[in-house]
Amino acid sequence: MMVDVGASPGHTNGNGSSQAAVTAKDVARLAGVHPSTVSRSLDPVQLSRISSATRARVVAAAETLGYLPHFAASSLRRQRSMSIGVITPSYGNPIYGELLHGISVELEQQGYVGLIVESPDESRALPTVLARLRARQVDGIICASGRRADASALRELRTAGVPLVQVLRWVDEIGAPVVECDDELGAALAARHLQETGHQMVLELPGPPDNINFRRRSQGFAATLAGSRRTHLRKHDVVAEAPSTEEGKRMMRSLIDAGALEGVSAVFAHNDLLAIGAIDAIEEAGLHCPRDVSVIGYNDNPLTDHLSPALTTIRLPSAEMGRLAARRMLQEISGDSDLPSEISLPPELVVRASTRARPS
Repeated sequence: MMVDVGASPGHTNGNGSSQAAVTAKDVARLAGVHPSTVSRSLDPVQLSRISSATRARVVAAAETLGYLPHFAASSLRRQRSMSIGVITPSYGNPIYGELLHGISVELEQQGYVGLIVESPDESRALPTVLARLRARQVDGIICASGRRADASALRELRTAGVPLVQVLRWVDEIGAPVVECDDELGAALAARHLQETGHQMVLELPGPPDNINFRRRSQGFAATLAGSRRTHLRKHDVVAEAPSTEEGKRMMRSLIDAGALEGVSAVFAHNDLLAIGAIDAIEEAGLHCPRDVSVIGYNDNPLTDHLSPALTTIRLPSAEMGRLAARRMLQEISGDSDLPSEISLPPELVVRASTRARPS
C-alpha cells in the first residue's frame, strides 16, 4: 500500500508567513516523475521497487520543497507502526552501544524507528518487557537479552505471530532467526594465544551459566586446552552472578584467598568487565598484570585499549551483528528473505599489553 499522498502541513517562509501546503504532485513535478513514484520512493516498504537514481531525484525534490509524507496515516492503512522493539541486557555495558548503533542505522535507512528497552540479567524482567512492547504494537522485536529462563516467554511471542530475531545471545529451540558471534571459536582463539605464549597453568572466570554465550565460551576454551600437553586448566566452582566488573573482582579475590592462583600465570575472563575486575583484584593482592598474571578478556569494549595495561581481548563484530539483525527483522516482516535463519560471524583476537609470553 502506498504512503499518503495528501498535502503536508503548511510551513512558513523565512519571514514567518504561511506558504501553501506542498503536495506529492509538487514533488513529482519538480522531480519529473509520476505522483505514485513519489509515494513509492518515500515509502520504506516499497522503495525497493524504485531505482536508486529515481529515488535520489525524488528525495532531493522533497527536501527542496519541504515535503513530508503522512507516515502516520500510511502506517494505519498498512496496520504497521513502523517501529521495532529492541531489547538490550544493559545500558551500562559499552559493547551493546555498538550493537544498538548497527541496528538503528539499518532500521532508519528503511524508515523504521527502534524502541530500545533494557532487560537486565539480574532482573528476570524479559516477560514484562515483551508484554510492554507488544502493547505498543511494534512490528517486531530484536532481542539481545534472552536466557534459559526466558524460553517460555519467547515461545509465547512466536506463537502470537510477532516477528522475533535473537542477536548476540539467544535461547535454543525457539525457532526464531539468530545472529550471533562464534563464541566457541573466540574462546579457542584465547586458549591458543595462551598456549602460544607459554602459559602452563591457567584459570577461567566464567560468566553466568544461564547465558548461552558464556556456556559456549567455556566449551571452546576447555576443548582447546584438552588437546594440549603443555597448558592446563585449573578447575574451580566460582561462577559470576552477573557479567560485571564487581563480579570479576569478587571472583578473583575469592580464588586468590582460596590459593587457586598458586602456579597460575594467566586468566581468561568471559567478558572485558570481568577481566577488568580481575585485574583490580590481582593488583590489590600485590601482584602485577601481566608480569605475574596475564589476563585476557572478551568483547573488545570501547576504551579497553586505553586501560593500563591495555587489555588483550576477543573482538566481537557488534555493529555488523546489529545491522544484520535489523535487516533480518525487516525481511521477517516483509516475508521475503535472502538471509539464512542462523548467521554466525567470526570473532578476532586482539593482542595488547595485558598478556605476555611466559619465560621458559
